[in-house]
Amino acid sequence: MSTGEKTISFRAVAETIDTLDSLAAAQDRSRSYLINQAITNYIELHAYQDALVRKGLAEMRKGRVVSHEEVVKRLKQTGRARA
Repeated sequence: MSTGEKTISFRAVAETIDTLDSLAAAQDRSRSYLINQAITNYIELHAYQDALVRKGLAEMRKGRVVSHEEVVKRLKQTGRARA
């Protein structure tokens, strides 16, 4: 094991692990590889969402906001408003 790795352990539903093992076998990958990919994807997605929320909050603090009514008006102009 390289010095950049750590071992963790967690509980999961047996059916989930069975499905994971089936996917790993189908892709000729290890269970650990797929778990690492899943964790990486989760972290990237949530870090991206967190950055967007933080950016939005910063814009709000600067007073750069658009009212709900204005958003609806703009959506109607583009034809994307809900009926």
